[in-house]
Amino acid sequence: MVNHHLLIALYKDAIALFCAASISVSSPADTQKYPFHHYEITSHNKTELWHYLRKGINYLEASGKDVPLDKVHPGGKAYGPLALTPIAVRDVQMHYPRLARHSFKDVISKRSLYEKFAFIYADLLLRHYIRMDYFNMPRTEVFEVLQRAWFLGPTLYEKGHPVIASRELQALQYISKTS
Repeated sequence: MVNHHLLIALYKDAIALFCAASISVSSPADTQKYPFHHYEITSHNKTELWHYLRKGINYLEASGKDVPLDKVHPGGKAYGPLALTPIAVRDVQMHYPRLARHSFKDVISKRSLYEKFAFIYADLLLRHYIRMDYFNMPRTEVFEVLQRAWFLGPTLYEKGHPVIASRELQALQYISKTS
């Protein structure tokens, strides 16, 4: 008989590796700006970076707790351990039409979908909207940018809106704990 906990751990690792390996250049223009040979990063390093970023976003959004995917955050617009929003899901679907077949309810019902959409949304924020070459940056700098953009959304982030001071303090606490 197969150990159920081992299967869950292997499944989660497979999802993380799938997500990390699925980072792709989104347009020919990006290929010229960020050629593939420029990244000397392994799937393991991408996965390690995503685990760090995900853990940090979870620390800020749900105090590091693994809350249910359908848990509604204060304000009624964000759900789950990473405070994923319907707007973020629609943004992912707009850039990845194959994912449009999944409703928001599907995303907050299935952990694998939730994690996939969260990962892709983080990548969209960093590479598409902010245009960061984040694989070649210290992970703490990437986290600082991502946590602001995650909270504000790409439009308010680009306009330079500030993040509330308590969130900035929590982000600095996370960075100091993990450095």
